[in-house]
Amino acid sequence: MSQQKMLIQIILNSFISATGMGMLTVLPIMLGGIVDELALDRNMVGLIASVNIIGIGIGGFIAAYYIGKKPLVLIVRIGLIGLIIFEFICMNMLTANSLLICRFCSGIFGGLVYAGALGAFSGLKDPIKAFGIYVVVYCCWSGIGLTSLPFILGNFGIKGGYFLLVIMGVISLLLSQVISNLAKNIKEKSFDSLNVLLSKKTVIFALLAYFFMQMAGGTIWAYTERIGKEAGLNQEQIGLALGLSTLLSLVGGLLVFKIGNNYGFKWPVLIGLSFMGLSGLMLYQSKFTFIFFLANGLLGAAWAFLIPFFQQIQASLDVQGKVVSLGTIVNMGGRSFGPALAAFFLGTAAFINVIWLALIGLFLSFLFLIPMMNKKNT
Repeated sequence: MSQQKMLIQIILNSFISATGMGMLTVLPIMLGGIVDELALDRNMVGLIASVNIIGIGIGGFIAAYYIGKKPLVLIVRIGLIGLIIFEFICMNMLTANSLLICRFCSGIFGGLVYAGALGAFSGLKDPIKAFGIYVVVYCCWSGIGLTSLPFILGNFGIKGGYFLLVIMGVISLLLSQVISNLAKNIKEKSFDSLNVLLSKKTVIFALLAYFFMQMAGGTIWAYTERIGKEAGLNQEQIGLALGLSTLLSLVGGLLVFKIGNNYGFKWPVLIGLSFMGLSGLMLYQSKFTFIFFLANGLLGAAWAFLIPFFQQIQASLDVQGKVVSLGTIVNMGGRSFGPALAAFFLGTAAFINVIWLALIGLFLSFLFLIPMMNKKNT
């Protein structure tokens, strides 16, 4: 297969994987539209985000279990069909409980798509480049979705947002044959030795550090739209800020390609966590539009910069990729736990508690990385 053809297939498969995370790509704007249109309580922002991400985590675990036992393209197609069906169902969910159940089920099928499509990269000769392309595709699509969604919601309501997700699913289903070409070298995965891996402190610390970093990012991301709205910004300004955040994520991803392993992980991670924390502090002054834009851009760049380094840490602990597989579940767990926990601490105040929770998560992430920072090649 020529390099050009391989690149095209990697890009298409990256779009399919991003479809599994479709709701998360437009999460702040979509959640704000749902809560406003259905007149739900303000804490529903965190709860909807949480159950959706929990579902994705469960779907990812199911996909990981069946990879090597069932054709990968079958796993992804089942996920896409279920995802399309539940996005249609969610259009007609008007109560809090029914919506939570629907978003949870949609998340499970989305997790099958996300993990299954990314799993197709495992058999490639140089998968790190494929994962890098996925980050670029994900960020580009997120930027387009976040920028266009305020217009869609303004003209068509939340059903327009759901239709956007359905269209992604249909396009991905039509493209799904590329998975068969990319997954020819996929080998059966076994979780038999997980108990051995999980008995190692370094593995536990690495996963906990990743969990708290994702918890912090997921918390800020889920509530950014509400923070901006409470600060007096309009929906178009918020959409542009979130689109900018996603586009600047490309800068973070490209910077990782640039520096590679030249500086180990110690200083890049410390700098990334610091800038991520700074973005949270800047949101205290969201009433200033420029600062709101800058904070979101900084968050996107820092978050995208950090994720590859955390995955590199996980990969260094296990050559078979089991810790990285666990990292996917930990990723979803952190991004679910943060918004849900924040929902219980909102109170009657603004969203100050949300920002503080995220900052605590970043600090805990740093603490769990300390034991590994004095190792060689860090």
